[in-house]
Amino acid sequence: MRVDHHAFQRAATTSLTGLILQFAVATILLVFGLITDSTPFIFASMFVWVGVLVWFGLIILFYQEKMKALESLEESELVGDEQSSIFATGGDEVRPASSRLKLIHKWVMPTLSVSTALFLILIGLYLIRFLNRLNHQDDLAQTFIQLTPHIGWALATTMAFSLTCFIYSRFIAGMAKVQAWSNLRGGSAWMVGNAAILLALSIGLVFRFFGNDEVLRAICWAIPIFMFAVSAEILVNFVLNLYRPRLHGESQRPAFDSKTLSLFASPDSVVRSINEAINYQFGFDITSSWGYQLFVRSAIWLVSLGVAVLLLMSSIVIVEPNEQAVRTRLGAIIGEVHLPGPMFKLPWPLEKTVIENVSTIRTLPLTFTWKNDREVVLWTDDYNQLAVTRPSPFLVNDAQGAIESISDDLLSLVDIRAVLQYRVSEGGLLHWLQFGSDDKERRSRKTIRELAILAVSQNTLTEMFQHLQLDSVLGKERANLSTFAKRRIQKALDRLQSGIEVVAVDLPLISPSGDAAGSFEELSVAIQGEALLTSAAEGQAQAMLTRTIGNPDLVDQVISTLQEYNDASKEWENASKSSVETSLKLMHELETQVSHLIEEGNGYAAAQIRTARVRRWTTLMGTWSRASRVSGQNLAYEASPNLYMQRMYMSVLARKLPSIKKYVIGIDPERLDIEVELQQINPLLNFSDSIDTEGAQ
Repeated sequence: MRVDHHAFQRAATTSLTGLILQFAVATILLVFGLITDSTPFIFASMFVWVGVLVWFGLIILFYQEKMKALESLEESELVGDEQSSIFATGGDEVRPASSRLKLIHKWVMPTLSVSTALFLILIGLYLIRFLNRLNHQDDLAQTFIQLTPHIGWALATTMAFSLTCFIYSRFIAGMAKVQAWSNLRGGSAWMVGNAAILLALSIGLVFRFFGNDEVLRAICWAIPIFMFAVSAEILVNFVLNLYRPRLHGESQRPAFDSKTLSLFASPDSVVRSINEAINYQFGFDITSSWGYQLFVRSAIWLVSLGVAVLLLMSSIVIVEPNEQAVRTRLGAIIGEVHLPGPMFKLPWPLEKTVIENVSTIRTLPLTFTWKNDREVVLWTDDYNQLAVTRPSPFLVNDAQGAIESISDDLLSLVDIRAVLQYRVSEGGLLHWLQFGSDDKERRSRKTIRELAILAVSQNTLTEMFQHLQLDSVLGKERANLSTFAKRRIQKALDRLQSGIEVVAVDLPLISPSGDAAGSFEELSVAIQGEALLTSAAEGQAQAMLTRTIGNPDLVDQVISTLQEYNDASKEWENASKSSVETSLKLMHELETQVSHLIEEGNGYAAAQIRTARVRRWTTLMGTWSRASRVSGQNLAYEASPNLYMQRMYMSVLARKLPSIKKYVIGIDPERLDIEVELQQINPLLNFSDSIDTEGAQ
């Protein structure tokens, strides 16, 4: 083929057609994904949009190749057949098109290749970040993979574009075999990349048609990984181009020309490569042997046999010991529930099997959940900051009475964290499947069945707490609330024939809502302080009573008897004349009984009573002895009063004079004036006391 400016013009026109096709596919995929809310279509359009840069670079490259060819043609016409001319020069100063082409190969194409790789990496990171937030606990940051309900239109679009891109890539790959058009391999590789992604979407849509959405979700993860792989190959090609030696006149291969994708654009070359590899391993042309040719002719039958075996294997399903299964045909349940063991059905896709684990205990939060696991939760914590979603408080009664008195402002709010644990009830698999499906609503992490269970459970809890009192919820009935809630929710689910067995309803948190929690904590602290003081006072009282009475077993009996004695004493004081003797008799009996109990306890009170008795008898006997002595002295006094008085006087002097100071004065007493300062009592100057003391003795 003659290589001139017409050849490069055709390559530029082909590149422009590829750019238009690339732009059209990217636009339609993006618009279709936005209109029908299809996340896989939007992901796929991102890769196709990056390919626009490749075609734009090829247009620039081939246009400049055409300009170089025209420049060479003009130069040859000017030079003619002469050996030399004023225009004959080997430099680029009179060849601006050639100079610009070198500039494009040196700077523009590498820059475009690196930009393409960076765009792929950035978009891939954004998509991975989007996918990592599918199960985010924060509803505001959570993302969702949305799948279009228009499966037919989506499948037609992907199949049509996939076939178009593959045919165009094959066409360009054929053109790239010409040396002048070799750079079209980059466009062919990107077109086959478009076709591969669209074919994957088509396969996922086929699976979704049969109710399997996981394939499309897996494709959403595969698209950014595919972008990373292509970008890595571009960067490797860029580095190799910097050090790869080139022959004179050889055009540099752009870094975005993916050799891996080029293999898919030319599958015949792959087959030839495989045949050559096989021949090389065996050392002779084995692909021309009868055995290899027989294998090639029988390949279709072998593949058909494999498909038949797979369909036959899909007719046998093994149900595990903890599972139960049912057969479905076009969405309708066929037959009865199959217990663990082998189950036979029609081949897929005529019949499918729904297998449920009936022994697994499932967990469903009925209210809010924590962002992070918390070992300790205080009533005064800010639940709005700690919880994934803002807690919705429940209504309870604030005082005695029923919920009918709503207008009396007798209601309170409590924050409750409730977790439902449930499983498939025995023999309830059919009701379980009919109660709801495992499909998820848009922008929701819960299935339709879980949403139904959540609605029923929340309604039941709301009604239950509306008929409970605040003191009961926070106090004495706290331990029984889980059991009560379990019975109520189980009864509500049984009415709906849900096939669910409620295992437990956990209530790890019940607290006053909002700022009121602080007041409740202050009340609790005050109650604990009161209990502490009461306990200390009771201990002190018990110790005092035990020390007083002696035997702790008699304390209550002594106190009750004393109380009866005090009551009897009050009755005696207020009694009439006719009942005085009865009251007095009762008082004596109770007094005797109390004394007997106190003496039996042998405590401090009993010791005091014994001491009082001893002191009483001592005083009594001393007084009796003095009275007897005085009676005896009275007879002596009556017989001789003067003698008795002199005798007593002398007796006092004889007893006191030896112990006092005596002064002898040798002057006339009339001339003597004695001044005495009494700093201590002298018995000689207080005769009355001395006489009384002597008399008492």
